[in-house]
Amino acid sequence: MNKNNLFICICFSFLLNQNIYTGYIIENNDTLDVFSYQIPSNYSNQQNHPLLVAFHQWGGSQDSPYYTNFDEEAELRNWIFLSPFGGSSNNYNHQEAQSYVEKAIIYLTDNFSIDKNRIYMVGGSMGGASGAIFANNHLNPKKPMVAATASASGILDCERRYYEMDGNNSMIEWFGGTPEEVPFEYHRNSAVYFADTTQSMHYNLQYTPLYLDFGITEPHRYHAEDLYNLLLNYNQNMWIDIEPTGSHGYSVIDEEHACNWLSQYELIDDPDIINVNLDEPSRAYWIEAYNQIDTNNFIRVNAKREYCNDQFIFEGYCIDFENYYNSDSLIFHILNDKYEISDNTISILLGTSTNFSIDNFPSNIGFSGDLFSGDNILDIDADGIPGIGQECFLDNYNIDANNVIWLRGTDIWGGDCPLYGRNIITFQFSISDINLDETWDLLDIIILMEYIINQEFPDNTQVWNGDINQDQILDILDVILIVNMVLEN
Repeated sequence: MNKNNLFICICFSFLLNQNIYTGYIIENNDTLDVFSYQIPSNYSNQQNHPLLVAFHQWGGSQDSPYYTNFDEEAELRNWIFLSPFGGSSNNYNHQEAQSYVEKAIIYLTDNFSIDKNRIYMVGGSMGGASGAIFANNHLNPKKPMVAATASASGILDCERRYYEMDGNNSMIEWFGGTPEEVPFEYHRNSAVYFADTTQSMHYNLQYTPLYLDFGITEPHRYHAEDLYNLLLNYNQNMWIDIEPTGSHGYSVIDEEHACNWLSQYELIDDPDIINVNLDEPSRAYWIEAYNQIDTNNFIRVNAKREYCNDQFIFEGYCIDFENYYNSDSLIFHILNDKYEISDNTISILLGTSTNFSIDNFPSNIGFSGDLFSGDNILDIDADGIPGIGQECFLDNYNIDANNVIWLRGTDIWGGDCPLYGRNIITFQFSISDINLDETWDLLDIIILMEYIINQEFPDNTQVWNGDINQDQILDILDVILIVNMVLEN
């Protein structure tokens, strides 16, 4: 969010004894969107409150979800409630509408005490797919993500719905044409594309709990049932109505039951297995893809990390690829304390499979993470393991303005070559002081003592620097060692 050209105007009103606030997203003196939200009467900035985002149906507004009982359920549960407009009454969850929703969520998280691990979404009809579509497109742990979502008669596949209706002028307007003319726009703004699941974003819902409700006879029922069957044994947390009631939209859903179900879940934002279709260069969990080669096709990434132990090659964390295409650059956001740390180093085996090929491996590889501050790298060592295709070794690197370490591959003659095969990459960090002024003194001791008694909370770099004996615990032993260093100095 660009705070220089974005601001929110707040109004206040009363509805059914509830305090409702209205906000406007304004850029360059143009009002782009409006949203309303409710702060529970028992709100406290001393605790984190879940956020429930409710999306309106086709033709509705930011006021429409207040005619359901979801705002009352939010009040009873001490949740913050958000109802976005999304730029239009018929936005069909277009990218622009999603961006407005994200800005509204960011505004609330910046100004209120919200549990970012418990952001829930619900909607009816057109809005019934919003949570799943937003989840598909927002997998960056540094930004708002969906912990769980509930759908009431959701239009989960826009292309299927287009043909069910013999055309849809709203979809044509927002997507820029018919499914025959701009198929990718329909696929990227749908929870699923049933006709060709390889060109679908439903993979991205693996870790998003799904609640699927619908009317007895409506075609939206088959959207939900087909998605449920498609994700069965892939998504481990789904609920589907087996005794549906009502006709369409919000009328089919039991608000209390839906909120009870949603409340079970917290965000999963660091899975070991990633299987996604990305509609544009973006971050998905601990992987970030750059440079989309074909802008009308998805970036495919299927990768996993695991602890591996090969006494002849490597013991530690390994990263392996199953599928990767339509991009030439990947960043691994993995320089953190999840990995084995000893002697101020992190070692990672990149590429454990024997089926690597030049076609499913990125040309440019970058590394980033909380332990890397931009200037605390002493050395990077990369040893290529021969035997898989062309021998390409990672023996050079540069650091960009975003503190990403980019490794460069060279062949045995010193020329550039694509990075594939297996490589053991070792990062050696320097240990600075705790307050990062590069001098060990009394202030570092005081700060460490505050950390130990939990009066302050260190970041990952400070934990690294303060853990002098590298036992992964900040305690009095580290204090004694720092005192000795100060005295020696």
